[in-house]
Amino acid sequence: MPGMNDTIALIENSFEIWPGLLRFAAAGEGAHAALAAAMDAARETSGALLSDAELLSSGLPDVLPRSAAARRVTEHVHRVADAARLEPGRLPPVVAALPGAVCDHVLEAMEEVSGDGCEFLLVSLGDAMAVKMARGMEMPFIPHMPPVLCEFLTALGPGVTGGAAMAGIRAEFPTEGLADMVGVAGRSAAEAAYMAVLLSDAVYAGGVSIRQEPLRDRIAAMSWEGRKTVFQTGAMEPDAIQEALSGGARRASALREARLLRAAVIGLKGRGRTIGPVDGDKLLRFGVSEWR
Repeated sequence: MPGMNDTIALIENSFEIWPGLLRFAAAGEGAHAALAAAMDAARETSGALLSDAELLSSGLPDVLPRSAAARRVTEHVHRVADAARLEPGRLPPVVAALPGAVCDHVLEAMEEVSGDGCEFLLVSLGDAMAVKMARGMEMPFIPHMPPVLCEFLTALGPGVTGGAAMAGIRAEFPTEGLADMVGVAGRSAAEAAYMAVLLSDAVYAGGVSIRQEPLRDRIAAMSWEGRKTVFQTGAMEPDAIQEALSGGARRASALREARLLRAAVIGLKGRGRTIGPVDGDKLLRFGVSEWR
């Protein structure tokens, strides 16, 4: 495996949970114990996760979810919202952070039992990932992890620790912006997931035709009810593409100045922007031919 000692085996497992498949991987001494802890944390979380998602989707203030993973969502969302300085109605639904919060919770359980023995820990759910990588370690090839997210982690360079997430038209959660795809790296998967949707919503230019479709996921439909979500965009002039990308880049820069966002990439109609230390040339799955 690239970037890993050949004597160290990487092992994987998965657990079905909303909004899809929770995947975890570990390498190094203690990897088997880490995966056992991940499975225990997944089972513990799954019992209340759907009802917690419904509770967070209600939009009611000061809700108290049952699962430890969901309880951390509000804290992360408030931190990002304070840095974004937007009116509440312009912020994404808080449930956008939930898959990332689950990843963070499971990764912490894996870290607790593996100590410093594991060189590599990774958890993914939906469009979010939590990762812990040894200093200087390259991202390994992991066949059963989401390939676009793994590619994004590779583009961030060696030794990545924290969270990463995707958003945009090609992602699972809805967007109110025009971006095909947005990638964000942050301190946690929950914050990265929320910031990714926040950046995606900022990629906008007037006069662009869009197509909407009913949201198939019940939780997403509840959370984004009454919002104008974008399923597909029409043709755009080059100036409109750059205008839309600039909106997302400005929001990403503000979050980076607040030390919440480590790096971000934004792709739209074959054009893209990078913010922070990320190698756009390694992002082949983003469909971008020109990065700025």
